[in-house]
Amino acid sequence: MPPAARHGPTAERVGSAAPWRLLDDLDSRLDAAGQMAADLALLDAVAAGGPSSLRCYRWRSPALTLGRFQPAADVDLAACRRIGVEVARRPTGGRALLHGADLTYAVAFPEPRGAEAGIDSVYRRVSGALIAGLARLGVEAAVARNDGSPGAVCMAGQQGADLRVGSRKVCGSAQVRHRGVVLQHGSVLLDRLPFDETDLVAGGGDRTALRSATVTLTELGAPTDPRVVADALAEGFREALDVDFTVTADPGALDLQSRPIG
Repeated sequence: MPPAARHGPTAERVGSAAPWRLLDDLDSRLDAAGQMAADLALLDAVAAGGPSSLRCYRWRSPALTLGRFQPAADVDLAACRRIGVEVARRPTGGRALLHGADLTYAVAFPEPRGAEAGIDSVYRRVSGALIAGLARLGVEAAVARNDGSPGAVCMAGQQGADLRVGSRKVCGSAQVRHRGVVLQHGSVLLDRLPFDETDLVAGGGDRTALRSATVTLTELGAPTDPRVVADALAEGFREALDVDFTVTADPGALDLQSRPIG
């Protein structure tokens, strides 16, 4: 085994000639904490010398994930218990994000070097892949404008990793770098649940403002079947980053013994 495979990933362009691994986890029954562990396991696998990877998944039940450094006090735990929403912390930054009517992606690859190493550069390349994927669904998305303070709620504001259609956010993303690997994950809004983040964060929030700041694929008249959307995103990565995939549909393909990033 070459040294790079023993000791860590080999730095590369965000897209490279080596095949990427595509993990189909749409039927996963992991709970919210398990989904975050699986994303960390994706990072660990690349750090151990494995291929860059794209994972797509759904949530078995509604869940609220908090950014890595977000205060736990931002969450109304009693409301989450009453409504039946799991709570988990993401290894990435950002604010509270409600899952359950979204498709979530996670991508892991070695940190690029040189001009491509910057956070903005990596965000642009991954955003380009997501935009290309959404275009296959008839959705004309663009990189977010970097405006608006989300407060406790991710979808209330737009940052550089996010995507919008017109002025409304359709995909929120966050990133972390650890052990020489970039992990970015995010959620494409397919539809809306009967409740939203304003029902789950301490102090509530402006539901009307949140609704007007976001848009779903349903509202755009685009396909919302999770597998159709996941396939479109994979094709977007293939097209924008010039990568090929080997497909893995084995739920045991990841070592979920990953530990939180400290």
